[in-house]
Amino acid sequence: MRTSLATLFRRTRNASRNPDSLRRPIGLPQALFHFLHPGLWETFFPALGMPVVRSAPTTRATLERAELISETEHCLPVKLLDAHLEDLAGRVDRVFVPRILSLRRGFISCPKLAALPDAVRAQFRGRFEVVTTDMDENRRPLEQTLAELGRALGFAPADSAAAARQALAAAGAPDAPPDGKRFLLLGHPYNLGDAYLTEPIVRKLEELGVAVERLPTGPPRGAPDPLRWDTSAHMLEALRALSSERCAGVIQLTSFNCGCDSMASTYYRETLKAAGIPYMALTLDSHTALAGLDTRLEAFVDSIAGRA
Repeated sequence: MRTSLATLFRRTRNASRNPDSLRRPIGLPQALFHFLHPGLWETFFPALGMPVVRSAPTTRATLERAELISETEHCLPVKLLDAHLEDLAGRVDRVFVPRILSLRRGFISCPKLAALPDAVRAQFRGRFEVVTTDMDENRRPLEQTLAELGRALGFAPADSAAAARQALAAAGAPDAPPDGKRFLLLGHPYNLGDAYLTEPIVRKLEELGVAVERLPTGPPRGAPDPLRWDTSAHMLEALRALSSERCAGVIQLTSFNCGCDSMASTYYRETLKAAGIPYMALTLDSHTALAGLDTRLEAFVDSIAGRA
């Protein structure tokens, strides 16, 4: 079943009479929206006194299971979300899956993120309750969204506001970039943040003797026309700030069947070409072989070294 914010508000009076019901564990999948705001939800719910049960990190078995249970037309991050949710089924009786409409005012998110609670309800009908809220920076800031969610779950306004502030403070600040010339690993946060997808690539580049920086998580600060998808615009904004003196090359990690990347990648390529920075796109899916990735990374790094 799906539990909307309005439904949660209607339950508040009864729940407040039974404080223990407010603190039932809630499941959090370590996939997709988990990487859009690192540390946010893992802080918010415990700050309200709700225990959190997380799915296990992605493994090869997770990818294989995702292919078996998820809709074939889904992109890899959505397929992985299904596998992570299945990991939680039977361990908790409710999970949190937000409806993500916009991460920054003036922008919109990938349309698939707007349907996440509905897709999860259809995929896992009856296996757990789906708690959700609308994340839409075009309507209200994230702090207000968190505070309203806490009140809808039955917590006092002051406690909800305090949990919202604590969660926002805990949301990870980006690491400082490495010194000297480096390669930039580009991608949506749910691709870059999943260690199973990115660590083999980072390790290979480090074996080849190059410094690697991952694009920090965050929405765009400016308005990089013509893109209005928030994470895509953030990527384009970062590329426009690069210089060939500091960046040796850019490697984009994109998911097979990603509609946003299929259009936005042209702008990334043109921006980097104008800046004189080499660019390569690696497409990830559940059948990606490490040997093939290694070969492409070696060829990319060697070709850049040959230009020097």
